[in-house]
Amino acid sequence: MAEKTQGKTMQVNQAHPILTDTHTFLKVEHLVVQYGTIVALDDVSLEIPANRVTVLIGPSGCGKSTTLRCLNGLVGIERGTITYLDASVQGLSQTDLRRSMGYAIQSVGLMPHLTVEENVDLVPRLLGWDRSKRKERVDKLLALVRLDPEIYRKKYPNELSGGEAQRIGFARALGSDPPVLLMDEPFGAVDPLNRILLQDEFIRIQRQLKKSVVFVTHDLEEAVRLADYLVIMKDGKIVQADTPEQILSSPKGEFVERFLGPERSLQRLTLVTADRCMEKALSGLDSDASAHLPDCSNLTYWQVDEDGAPVCGYTRSEGSIIQKPITSAIHTVQIYSSLKDCMAKILNSGLSAAAVVDERGRLCGEVRFEAIQQISIL
Repeated sequence: MAEKTQGKTMQVNQAHPILTDTHTFLKVEHLVVQYGTIVALDDVSLEIPANRVTVLIGPSGCGKSTTLRCLNGLVGIERGTITYLDASVQGLSQTDLRRSMGYAIQSVGLMPHLTVEENVDLVPRLLGWDRSKRKERVDKLLALVRLDPEIYRKKYPNELSGGEAQRIGFARALGSDPPVLLMDEPFGAVDPLNRILLQDEFIRIQRQLKKSVVFVTHDLEEAVRLADYLVIMKDGKIVQADTPEQILSSPKGEFVERFLGPERSLQRLTLVTADRCMEKALSGLDSDASAHLPDCSNLTYWQVDEDGAPVCGYTRSEGSIIQKPITSAIHTVQIYSSLKDCMAKILNSGLSAAAVVDERGRLCGEVRFEAIQQISIL
């Protein structure tokens, strides 16, 4: 069982040893977990930063999910301590501690006999929230994960797609506005396209809410993309814990270098989202690209419809104008798409930039090849 130091001896705002502008939310010291003769965690020590995303990753059986489940008492520990430095969870019982933590898992875990509203409302109801406050909270959370409350509130889990169910699972984890979210491979059961969209949504929501998050995944690209603090594990031990940038540039030891793989330089493009280097786009309603692209121009002209959505992209190449029709979202990127995704769209289209659109599909800027090139060589 996790030991919690009483508030009088607690250093609530103890600085995190690696990340700047934050403090340690909880501290794990010399954690040991055994299943019979099998040692699942072997002297694990870790400091989780507040208001940041800590991602645990490693091979199957390395102890990442076990570490996560120790944090809310789902797994008992043989030795060691877990000290919560955040005042909102100090001194809580095991039951109250679990209710104070949002928990999202790969299989979603929605109650099949409850509606979407009742699933999202579950923890606030257990905590005794007022009914009107709970209804307001459900509507707010469904809007946050971009599901219309009027459409989804009364649906049952079997009426949802995999991506929708995962969004509901995320909304439920946020139900009581917990100080910390524990997420155990939450996007692992969805298809690759929906997984990228869910990652985009997670980045958007996290930038808005700034929760303390512990996130388990087996997907390296997902880990690098989402993590502020990346923890690599092997055989129940932590082998390296640092910022993704530092780990990619300076892997510690042969195992980490092999785990990151030969494409680790390309993984750096997942660290930056489109909004970080987005520039104003040259656009208009007409299709006469030559009027907007002078000779020798390396710019892209985006033809948009009356709603502002891009319908065609044009650029000059060797004196000729290349035209790329834009018929769906697969030809554009979102504000929180990675530069790796932007680069893929540029290479597939042959244009000199990727069109960035908002949630309504309206053009809001572009990411140019030159900007990605600058980032990749830093």
